[in-house]
Amino acid sequence: MLFEVRGLVIRTVDIKETDRLVTIFTEERGAISALARGARSLKSRKLAATMQFCYGNYVLYQQGDKLWVKEAELIESFFDIRQTIEGLALANYIAEILSDVTVEEAERDLLRLSLNTLYAIAKGRYSLDKIKAVFEIRTASIIGFMPDVIFCHKCHGKDGDFFFDIMGGVIECRECRDKAILERELPSDPHESKIITILSPGAKDALGYAIYSPLEKVFSFNLSDEDMRLFSRAAEEYLLNQLGHSYKTLDFYREVKR
Repeated sequence: MLFEVRGLVIRTVDIKETDRLVTIFTEERGAISALARGARSLKSRKLAATMQFCYGNYVLYQQGDKLWVKEAELIESFFDIRQTIEGLALANYIAEILSDVTVEEAERDLLRLSLNTLYAIAKGRYSLDKIKAVFEIRTASIIGFMPDVIFCHKCHGKDGDFFFDIMGGVIECRECRDKAILERELPSDPHESKIITILSPGAKDALGYAIYSPLEKVFSFNLSDEDMRLFSRAAEEYLLNQLGHSYKTLDFYREVKR
């Protein structure tokens, strides 16, 4: 049985001398894995479209319980991702997240976000910290962990500094936090709790924008260096805590950034 899909190669495993197992995040079926015979051969028509981070059209066929790549046509290679080790490290982190959260069902918004993110890395128009943070918080929102970061969850205030409850997915204004400390004897230092992080007004607005803005404009905002630091920290901690673990590719990204 032949069928055609369009998608992004998020993982590859080389097999034997010239074969390649590819995991494709598709528009139609979510993440699927298929074996591309001879794809690593320099003469193969499948070579360009079966490399990691490539977006293309794929004609697949099923034989028993396995899928095989019959044809592969490249649409976009995102080749410039490989121009810097930092950009490549970030792309690998994104691919590992996608491998972890994608399932065998369509999730077009997550695929669109992934393509926009790789494009942003390749073109170098935004800082990698911004690209990473936007991808993290929007991914969390798409897969069912959307936080409520517009208003204080107690008094519905929206001005000033806030405390972001990472596990609860809500924010609390400083006045309500101070009141809770007095009434319940909560820790006065928010850093005593690993699931609470501080949000400046700019960082809070950036989270809201990254969550709710149209995908084609998701990176189109500006932040000061301090606001970016708080925004990045909040987005990373939120996604990792919702998923329940960290990633080796994230550790490598942090290392090369240093």
